[in-house]
Amino acid sequence: MKIVQISDTHLTAVGGPTEAAFRLLARHLAEDVRPDLVVHSGDIQVLHPDDAADRAHARGLLDLITAPLLVVPGNHDVGMPGVDAWAGLTVTDERVGAHEAAFGPDHWRHDTDDAVLIGIDSELLSSGLQREADQWRWIEATLADLPEGRPVLFFLHKPLWAVSDEPADHQVDVGPVARDRLLRLLEGIELRAVGCGHLHRYRQVQRGRAIEVWAPATAFLAPGGDELPEGRQELGYVEYTVADGEVRAEFRLVPGMPQLTTDDLPWVAEAIETLTAAAAV
Repeated sequence: MKIVQISDTHLTAVGGPTEAAFRLLARHLAEDVRPDLVVHSGDIQVLHPDDAADRAHARGLLDLITAPLLVVPGNHDVGMPGVDAWAGLTVTDERVGAHEAAFGPDHWRHDTDDAVLIGIDSELLSSGLQREADQWRWIEATLADLPEGRPVLFFLHKPLWAVSDEPADHQVDVGPVARDRLLRLLEGIELRAVGCGHLHRYRQVQRGRAIEVWAPATAFLAPGGDELPEGRQELGYVEYTVADGEVRAEFRLVPGMPQLTTDDLPWVAEAIETLTAAAAV
């Protein structure tokens, strides 16, 4: 079984390089890779979760993916938890609801003969919303009802394990309270892979019998990030192979995809500066 994970597409109604890169990706997957499933691990739209035009345009572009597609939201799709949310964009019921109306449930289970895929909304964790409590109940019930011996691939937007010991001005991974609770629940299943996005770089680490995979972005490389662990800083996607109860993951490049940074997208850099400046006032 072949599963592809894409992430951080940052699509916008104004089009431009991030859309061109996504169209290259979609064509490559359809013509060359032909995966059984595709998982998008969030930050579908470019920056602001309340931009309905970006959301609608991104929804249309995702239809270019010809394989069955599963989606979890990122912070640019629904906001993030905490008082120090990036640019003040906090997760809300309304933002999650708008995402679900466009892209489907923010958490899901997908069974195949070879594996079970589970996706959750990492942006709800530690939010205090009723949606978080509902998702926890769903996670507990779902993990208690898995077929014996079948490998599980678990997807979310933010890294589950701590990224760095250094403090950050906004959440870069799942917070420690939610992390510990989730890891305790995952101990009892046949976990073989945990795939996330958010950090715009590829990294793979063995965690017991499971692999932790950071998926690269397709849109642009993240600026800075020297405080992050070493990873492959190239745009691309992840290809998982599931066979005989085991899961392998490999970084893949998209032929012809330019390796863009925010320097190549000045309007994105300007929008980021505007959002962060407004949040600081």
